[in-house]
Amino acid sequence: MKLICSNPAAFARVSDLNEWFRQPYVSMPALGRFWSNLGEALPRSQPDRLAVDVHEDKDAYHASFEVPGIKKENVKIELNDGRLTISAEKRMKTGETENSLTLSRTISVPEGINIDAITAKLEDGLLRVTLPKAEHRKPRQIELN
Repeated sequence: MKLICSNPAAFARVSDLNEWFRQPYVSMPALGRFWSNLGEALPRSQPDRLAVDVHEDKDAYHASFEVPGIKKENVKIELNDGRLTISAEKRMKTGETENSLTLSRTISVPEGINIDAITAKLEDGLLRVTLPKAEHRKPRQIELN
């Protein structure tokens, strides 16, 4: 049997800490208002960014962008100065009004890409861009003589 020393006062401090995490600026309302207003004053960069997943295998880099509900003709792919930019315009119609939202994302592309062999495919709301590595960048085995 193991005995554990109990200190109820310590638990009270933990509950204070939990309250602080829920409302960190309760004792500083001016600072709380500042952070709330800052989010509205800054340009809306986060909501307008496309979600992306990038991974690499031995032959290529693969970038997958989430573009649900966006048609192929509303997607623009551009490679410039080692940066891949995807822009997509999402059109939403509510009753008589039609709104559009432009989403974009730019990622850096590593050197050693075979630019002429880049491919892109849009399927089920997912844009997959494949950036094949140039032959000299691919891993290779060297025979031991």
